[in-house]
Amino acid sequence: MKLSEIHYSNKFDDLDSQLKNFINQEKHVIFIDSKLSSIINLDPKFKIFEIEINESTKDLNTIQKIWKIMFSESLDRSSKIIGIGGGVLSDLVGFATSTFKRGANLSLVPSTFLGMVDAAHGGKTGFNNEFGKNQIGTFFIPEKIFICTEFLDSISEIEMNNGIIESLKAGFLGDKEIIEMIYQDKLNNLEEIIKKSIQVKYNILKNDLRESNERMFLNLGHTIGHLIEKDSNYSISHGQAVAIGMLKGFEISESKFNLNSSIRDEFKSFLNKQSMKTEYSFNSNQSELKEIISNDKKVTSDVVKFVLIKNIQEPVLIDFSINDLLEVLTNA
Repeated sequence: MKLSEIHYSNKFDDLDSQLKNFINQEKHVIFIDSKLSSIINLDPKFKIFEIEINESTKDLNTIQKIWKIMFSESLDRSSKIIGIGGGVLSDLVGFATSTFKRGANLSLVPSTFLGMVDAAHGGKTGFNNEFGKNQIGTFFIPEKIFICTEFLDSISEIEMNNGIIESLKAGFLGDKEIIEMIYQDKLNNLEEIIKKSIQVKYNILKNDLRESNERMFLNLGHTIGHLIEKDSNYSISHGQAVAIGMLKGFEISESKFNLNSSIRDEFKSFLNKQSMKTEYSFNSNQSELKEIISNDKKVTSDVVKFVLIKNIQEPVLIDFSINDLLEVLTNA
């Protein structure tokens, strides 16, 4: 299976040159998060369309706007469709491209740390509806991913933490050096952290693209994290929610697999250092939470495939009944 070809740059001028060479005067469109238009100046010859992006616009209405532009530009399946933005834009443009004439040519330019280390890779696309996040989506691998670290000069602390947590997740799954670099505050070497995080994900994807088994490891912290996001009406950031989910997962791993408690303690200390929360009190009751989690894509017959770790770089999937999981979460 062919995964995305990745191109790196440190400056917007270099990214612009890479995109010129890639597009090469062929039929194309570039969809960019409207918040980025004041940050990056691309070649005026590019066909660029700004899209208003946030969790509330991650819906079918925005997908239809993207489709309308594709048709108005007379694109075909060989046209080059490029998305510049964070994970929400990648999901939306990816879904629209994967379904446009049964699949066109997709490339992505992630603008957030989260997008660079995780969201842009692996071909997951989708949008939210009343039943939760990404309940409708496809698997569709981008042809190319352009990573330009100059975007990181202008992102917020919350956005930076979103990516740091996903990189740490990759470290716990497959590369302890990532954890060491982040804990030792070696964030001046971001490109190395990005490359290592991507490699962990690609090592998993090459064996299981469609999330039938091993790819579920990438959901470490995410089952609880998504529940927190939904319960908080998305007022809690993705990284913050996943961090709490990972922390709770490590606690459960201690009881089920005798995971060394120092792993949880060190992670909790890091979260405190980042001024991130380590606990969350749910607003919904158990019945409401059960309805939310029942729509999780990893749930079958009231049993969720839940990711724990026996040790660093030793993830494991267990079958966890929804009732037992909610009992752990609401009686903590």
